[in-house]
Formats: sequence, C-alpha cells, structure tokens
Amino acid sequence: MKDRMITLATYSYSRAQLLQTRLESEGVECYLKNLNLIQSAVGGGVKLRIKEENLNRALKIIEELDLSYVQEDLDATFPHQNIDVNRILVPVDFSDFSPKLCDCALGIAKKFNADILLFHTYFASAIETVPFSDSYTYNSTIVEVLSEVEKNAKAKIKELYYDIRNRLEEERIEGIEVDYELSAGTASSEILNICKRYQPDLMIMGSRGETAGTTNLLGSVVSNVIEETDVPILILSDQADVVNFDRIHNIMYATDFDKADFRAIANLKYITQPYDMKIHCVHFDDKFSDDDPMEEHRMQVLRKYLKRTLGNSDVSCRIIHEDEKSQGIEKYTQDQDIGLIAILARKQSLLQRLFFGQLSRKLFIKTHMPILIFH
Repeated sequence: MKDRMITLATYSYSRAQLLQTRLESEGVECYLKNLNLIQSAVGGGVKLRIKEENLNRALKIIEELDLSYVQEDLDATFPHQNIDVNRILVPVDFSDFSPKLCDCALGIAKKFNADILLFHTYFASAIETVPFSDSYTYNSTIVEVLSEVEKNAKAKIKELYYDIRNRLEEERIEGIEVDYELSAGTASSEILNICKRYQPDLMIMGSRGETAGTTNLLGSVVSNVIEETDVPILILSDQADVVNFDRIHNIMYATDFDKADFRAIANLKYITQPYDMKIHCVHFDDKFSDDDPMEEHRMQVLRKYLKRTLGNSDVSCRIIHEDEKSQGIEKYTQDQDIGLIAILARKQSLLQRLFFGQLSRKLFIKTHMPILIFH
C-alpha cells in the first residue's frame, strides 16, 4: 500500500527536526511522532515517520548526514583515535593455565614492543585457610599465615617472571620490560587498583579462576573486572592450548550498531595490524520482517565510516538473519573459520548471551575461542 506509514528512525528532537527539514527539501514528506509540546526533548526519542514508498529515497538522503553525525559524536565522545599497546597486564593465579597466559602476553608484546606486568593477589586464598572457629587462634595465626602465603606467592610469580626474562634473552629481544607485583586483597578490587596505577593498554585473563565452577564460562573475578574497567581485555579459555595469533586469520566483531562500535572496530584493526587477520563485522538479526528498515542503512553507514577511517582495509560488514541468534553466530564462526570474537562490553544483553547463555556451552567451551572485549 502506497500510503502506509513506517518509522524511519528514532532521534533526539533537534536531530529529528534537522532531518525532517532536509528530507522535505528533497520532496520526501515526513512526520515527527512522540513530540512533547511542553518539553521537546522527550526521553524516548522522536520518531521520524515517512511513507513506505519513499523509504529508499529517504535512506540515500540521510546516509551522508548520519555519517557526519557519527563522526561528530565520536570526536566528542571518544577523543583518542587509536590505542597504543605499550603496556600489557597479566593477572595470574598460579593455576596450570598461568604459563599459557604468559606465553600469549609475550607473543603480543614482541609484536608491539610492549612491556609486561605480572600481577597476583594472595589475600583471598589466605583467609580461606584460617580457622575462624576460635578467635584467639585467628588472631595469633593470621600474620603467620599471610606471611607464608606471600612468601609462596612471590616465589611462584618470580618463576613466571624469570621464564619470560630468559626467553627474551635467548631470543635476543630488546626493548621489552618485564616486571611483577603482588598485592594483598580481594582479586577483582586489586586488579582494578593496579589498572588505575599501571594504566595498561591491554589486559590478558583466563576465562575461569582456579577454583571456579563448571557452570559459568567466566569466573566472578573476570566478570567484575569487565564491568568496572575500561581497559580492553583479552579472555582466553583455561581449557585451551597456547593461543598463536599468527594462526588466526579471521576475527568476528558482533555489532548491534552502538555508536561506540565505530571506534572499537577501528581500534580492533589497529591491534590486529601486525597479524594477517580479516575482520568480520557482523550484525545478527532474528527478524525477517521490515519492522526495522534502518538495519541495512546503519550497516552502510558503518561500512562508509570504516572505509573513511581505515582506507582500503580488509573489513567485511554483513547482516545475518537467523531465527536464533546463537545458532547464527555458531554457524558463521564455523563457516568463516573465525578464530577470535570481539565485542563491546556496553551491550549487556549480547554479552550475557555470549558468555552465560546456551552459546557459551555450545561454542566457547567447545572451541575454546578467545574473546576480546572493548568498552
């Protein structure tokens, strides 16, 4: 039906007015819905509605406008164009997986000539060994127990430290500084504290701690750190072998068209520059109707932004329609030989599905795929 009205997009009131003016100057009649005449900045946003027959014309008109808006928003919200990988933080718990985390950190450090800081928190494990049934026993033994735990922790972290140092010397690699630090306290809070002081450009963590259960892909420490820090985090499965990024040729970035995705993908490209990797920017949609006509438009804006920012870069942008998003992601990773998944932590719903839903059991636990999280 020619006169059927559809919602083109939802914008702030001021932007909706500007777009309405531009569209009507090009002969596309449009209407604003959800206007509040007393308070124009409606919390839910203003819907820009047009006739369905004008959809293709309207999208072409606003494509360049949206691209310019995206650039303006990013310049204001994310002032740094790229991240530099100069410092890598590696929290370790002395599990069997800790040496593999160090191996991965060393491999990345050699690519970027970055420094490495090994970090361990020993307070929580010490408290678990203290007999709380007798307060006198607690008071008389706590200092001794903590001292012994600290001594053992220092010995273990020095083993990891000297292993990295010796390998750098054997390979005659210069310019990479390696250090270690210990701290008494709860693991997640101390990791956040060291992040503030050390200011790493990348953090590398295991997917589960040494005592984590089998039901969650992420332990509570990793989950808490993801929620509170803004440092990019590379999460490796503690059931996997050492990750060799030289053998990963395809990365998938799962997007829901959050405006921070634009900068995250640009940073992802920077991080992967030393490697021969292709980035797949993919949006998974479980709807086959025309309820959201902006999807192809948003993807086109993303394509153009990446083209403008990265030049002739090997970035593929696609929309995948599947009844179940988890099945679509699993199928795409298999068909495209995806070796790493990157995601924006701000999208809590997608993060929840990826890490704690059915997909985590079917995909990540099965494939032990590394995950890179931006904020």
